[in-house]
Parts: sequence; structure tokens; C-alpha cells
Amino acid sequence: MDDKLITEILEQYPIHVSSTAFIRHNENLTYKVTDELSGMSYLLRIHKSVISTMSGLQHTNEGLKIEMMLLNELSGTTDIMVQTPVRNSLGGWVTQVTEEGVVVHSTLLRWIEGRDIQKGEVISKEHITHLAEQVRNLHQFGRASGVSSSEFRPTYSDITENESMLKQLELGVSLGVFSVDDFIIVKKFFELLNARLETYPKTVNTWGIIHADINKGNLLITQHGIAIIDFCLFGYGYYLYDVAGSVLSFKPEDRLHFIAEYIDKSSTFTEKDMQLLEGFMILCIFGFYAFHMENEEQHAWMRERMPIFCKKYCQSYIDLQSIFYTL
Repeated sequence: MDDKLITEILEQYPIHVSSTAFIRHNENLTYKVTDELSGMSYLLRIHKSVISTMSGLQHTNEGLKIEMMLLNELSGTTDIMVQTPVRNSLGGWVTQVTEEGVVVHSTLLRWIEGRDIQKGEVISKEHITHLAEQVRNLHQFGRASGVSSSEFRPTYSDITENESMLKQLELGVSLGVFSVDDFIIVKKFFELLNARLETYPKTVNTWGIIHADINKGNLLITQHGIAIIDFCLFGYGYYLYDVAGSVLSFKPEDRLHFIAEYIDKSSTFTEKDMQLLEGFMILCIFGFYAFHMENEEQHAWMRERMPIFCKKYCQSYIDLQSIFYTL
């Protein structure tokens, strides 16, 4: 990214920039921005995906506005730890600049001080409890809002979206990422999951605002507990989809602890909920595959793991065996 463009973007915010540091380029270009005058740090997101197929509704001007409005409301009305958005000097949530004739969108968020969870690190029971509380509060916020969809944000985990994901995964056969036999198993998994979803209606209690990308990479350990970051992919889906992403971050023996802390004390977690949760655990992993299907840098990783994943977990799910403690 051209330093001149970064300067042009940051000049539109009421901050005194002293330094910028590149973080990563995935679905967005991200930088840490420091204002030594105020002592504040920020996260600058330039919404240009590393490959075009990673772009979607969430990268549009309207889609980004909705994300910023959600974060602002969560910050102001709940105790969920989120990266608070910063308005530009014109009062807007989204800043637009032109690069080589193309409009580029960017957003600025307040930095949350914390550390990444390291590979192989075991998340403590205390942090699992705190995360469960925040995921529950996010979903309660969604229930209270009464909003179940938006034309400007993605939808996840329902039958229609699952069928679209299956089509995206089918590209893996032609790309040589996995075999026809693997895809047969994948297809059977989706058929079973969708059959189960036919009897799991979208209600205010089951469906609404979700983060949609809860994983160790989007969790920070802070002095105030564990924070969920990167709402870039937020949209609408089954709440169990967020629960599935969460439990995949823990040791198998700690997963029930999360569920116990997540559910309302007056509610229960049924056998049907568990069957769908296990299906969504697999779906979360397939979501990563589908998202990166045209990213050649991930092909070797997927090619190595797909046969084992299909035979050990998808086939077990198809055979009505529990994968909750094994995946």
C-alpha cells in the first residue's frame, strides 16, 4: 500500500498521527496507528482483500456503515469489549479515497490493548466464562434488536447459504484441492445438516446478529478479560454458529463449560441443539475452506487436511456419531 494513500486517509481523521505499523493483509489491509500526542492507538482498516473473491457485502459502503453502527451501539449500550469506531472529520463512519480511479473504503477503530492467543495456548476457565458471557450478551442484543437480516450484510448457516457454500467447495475438485471421493462425503454432510435445519426454524431465539468468525485469531487477552475483535464478517445467522466457532477454540474437555456459561439459566441445551452445534462446528471449518478456495497460498494446507477431515469428522457426523469431543 502506498504511504501517500495511507496519509491521505488519515488526514481525514481528527488525530495527530505519529506512526503507522503494518499488521496483515487478508480480507482487509490493517495497520496500527499511534497518536503520541493523545497517547491513543487505533486500528486502520483499508478494505481491499488480498484476493477479489474475499470481498463481499461487508466491504461495501453501506455494509461498512452498518458494521460501524453496530460496534458503536455495542460499545455504548453493553459491556461487550469491542473496538469502538471513530468518525472522520466530516462525521462519517467510512472514509473514501480514490486510488488509480478506484474508490477505496477505510474505517478507523480504537485499539484494544492486549495480546494474541498463542498457538497451543490453553484458554483459562476464567477467560472461557468471560467469553461465554460476551457471546451470550451479543446474541441477547440481537434478540432485543429484532433485526434478522440486511441487504448489506452477509447471511450464514441457513439452508440457502449452505447450498452456496457447497457449490464453492465443489471448485476444490477442479482445482485439485481435494478428490471426488472427498467431495461425495462433503455433499452427504451438507445434505444431513440441511435436513436437520428444515426442522429448526428461524425465530428470535435461534437466529439474528452473529459475529460469524469467532476463533482464536479474533480473541485478545486483556487486563479486563477476553475481547472479541474483528467484526468485519458480522452478519445474520443461527446463534449456534457463533457457539460452534467459540467451542472450537477450547480443549474438548472445556467445551461444555463454555456452553453451561453461555446458555440462560432458565433454558436447556437439547440433544437437537447438540446435533446442530456439531454440524456447525464442521461448517465453521468448511467456511474457512470456502473463503480461501481461490487463494492458492492455502491450497497445500487444505489438500493435506481435507481427506482426514472428511473421513474422521464428516463421515462420523453422517454416521450419527458425536464429534463434539474429537474435532
